[in-house]
Amino acid sequence: MKKMEKKYIPLAQFFETCTQSTFTLTYEEIQNIMGHELPNAAYLNVSWWKKTKAPSTHFFAWINCDYYVTNVTLGHSVTFSSAEQDVVSDDKPQSTYITRPIEANDARAYINLQEELFAQSPFGYYTHQERNLTVQQVRKTIADWRKDKTSTILLCIYNGQFAGYTTLLGNTASRTKHIANVRIAIHNDFQQKGLATVLLKEAEKWARTNGISRFEASVTITNTIAHHLFDKLNYSKEGTRTQAIKIDEQFVDEVLYSKIF
Repeated sequence: MKKMEKKYIPLAQFFETCTQSTFTLTYEEIQNIMGHELPNAAYLNVSWWKKTKAPSTHFFAWINCDYYVTNVTLGHSVTFSSAEQDVVSDDKPQSTYITRPIEANDARAYINLQEELFAQSPFGYYTHQERNLTVQQVRKTIADWRKDKTSTILLCIYNGQFAGYTTLLGNTASRTKHIANVRIAIHNDFQQKGLATVLLKEAEKWARTNGISRFEASVTITNTIAHHLFDKLNYSKEGTRTQAIKIDEQFVDEVLYSKIF
């Protein structure tokens, strides 16, 4: 595997999981996958996409996986194919996803995704337009968490679209630094695809790498899908928080889950 700039690694991971011979991604979808903006040259020159020689390295993201750029609509979309001849296709990737840590450039998209999820879910702590996060706040949080290495947000990008995320909220106190609280949210459009399981497993990998050995989660007693997820992945029930959350003027209990790695 030939090396490339770090920011193109998520794109390479995306191509590694692709099974279609030909598909098209918009510029926005490519940037969603990367977590970074494409350079100006990608908007101005078709040749940027067609390059296959040093000193450039971005093309290794697809060349290493035997894909080629067969058509470019500058500023809009790129068609990739496992055949080198010119191909134009409107087909989108099928069931191709990656997970990755949030980047500063994801801040606005993350806020938009979170607000959509707040509006969809009856189980969250926040309602739609209640939290009012700003891009600056999210970017500062990302920077602080990268220094601490106790908290993070992992995004799931499905076919180039933001599908969901898991938040790991850790502790900086030395005696509780091994613990993180985990919360998962999947957009309605991407339910029943196994993405929550994927995110939780990736979160556990991240935790092990960063010295975290205990996960904790709180699940409303009526959230049967979340209960199934944590039971399936061998989380233990530790108890119940009575009247932990108020939904539609009704108090709801929460079940406390944990897992030791």
